[in-house]
Amino acid sequence: MSDMRTVRGMRDLYGTEMRVRDYLIATAVDVFQKFGYEPLDSPAMELWETLSAKGGEDVEAETFKFTDKGDREVGLRFDLTVPLARIVASNPHLAKPFKRYAIGKAWRYDRPQAGRYREFEQADVDIVGTANPAADAEVTLVALEFLRRVFEKNYVIKINNRKVLKGLIEKAGVSETLSFECFRAIDKLDKIGRDGVLDELKSRGIRKKESDFLLDAIAIKGTGVDALEEFREILSGSKIGIEGVDELTLMAEIFEDAGVKDVTIFDMSLARGLDYYTGPVFEGRFLGEPDVGSILGGGRYDRLIEKFGGPPTPATGISLGIGRMIELVMARGIRAELTPQLDVYVAPLKRETIRYAMALQANLVKEGITCEVDIMDRSLKKSLEQADAKNAKLIVIIGERDVERGEVSIRNMTDKSTQQVKIPSSVKFIKKALKT
Repeated sequence: MSDMRTVRGMRDLYGTEMRVRDYLIATAVDVFQKFGYEPLDSPAMELWETLSAKGGEDVEAETFKFTDKGDREVGLRFDLTVPLARIVASNPHLAKPFKRYAIGKAWRYDRPQAGRYREFEQADVDIVGTANPAADAEVTLVALEFLRRVFEKNYVIKINNRKVLKGLIEKAGVSETLSFECFRAIDKLDKIGRDGVLDELKSRGIRKKESDFLLDAIAIKGTGVDALEEFREILSGSKIGIEGVDELTLMAEIFEDAGVKDVTIFDMSLARGLDYYTGPVFEGRFLGEPDVGSILGGGRYDRLIEKFGGPPTPATGISLGIGRMIELVMARGIRAELTPQLDVYVAPLKRETIRYAMALQANLVKEGITCEVDIMDRSLKKSLEQADAKNAKLIVIIGERDVERGEVSIRNMTDKSTQQVKIPSSVKFIKKALKT
């Protein structure tokens, strides 16, 4: 057996895992299109000047960056948002709102761990061209519909607003220059706990009194408009903070009317790590087992497109973590619709009869019938076992004598009945048999 391995932090998908991945992507595409989003694709590799335009201290450390054979600095994309920003900046005449979805792989050079790989697949929806918080609500509704279809229950999307966090920092008396330092520390609350966050804030020059105020405030969370009244009370006097609460309030009203109040939680502790978020931010989690962490995330990024040379352009979006959801679906058990469905298994009993088997396969596939031909020279007994293992509804047996008579044997794998059918009539017979 070969000892060749994948690159650290990357993995192969095949068999059931790949079927689950295809199901998740097909579900995402259907949901995205139902909400009126158009597809978009972009290269996996971008010029380094494009990737670095996003800014932030983690970009260079986490990007797969190298020099190509033309001596150009390039890198693998670390998300699907930066390529979108480049495209929009380069095409300022795109009709607005520009509603797009993109599905593809991204790469980040961070430490691999359970459920976290250096290569991962995302499915994104974004709305570009409007600052209306209804757009933030819509991308959240898109994600919720996807989660409903895949998991049915036991999921939630947490929501906050960077303006709310800025208001908190203002009320705490922390310098605005330290705001991003606070965001990064607060975003680690679930991972390192209150004491860990206090230590981080202290190391960044923030005093204990200020830190305690922030940590007490971000403990506030709840569903619906009522929860946001607590936000409003603690942020009284902060213009930017109240502006953030007003935006969240419109979203809460939309969620209540849409019947998703119980699965949308407004959580003051949610910060999201990326520096380019400017307004509402989102993070989704599955509440059952196993706990794989965040399964979706996103937010508003009204100033990102300007960094790529475009005009001021508001935008918001959300990203589904397909890779992590594969693990969740696998752990919960594969549903019947994800099991391969084979209509017909064709068993040529001699090498000389395989031509007839493959001709039959081609004609059945033209009729929309799933069909597989044995190409392993199996015996009749082994072919029957294989057809049974693949849950085939029918097996077509083609022996030399069958061919001499111009016939095939068709066996129903459920009731074990077998009939001899003339080759020219076999497709018609199989179509009828599959309907009964």
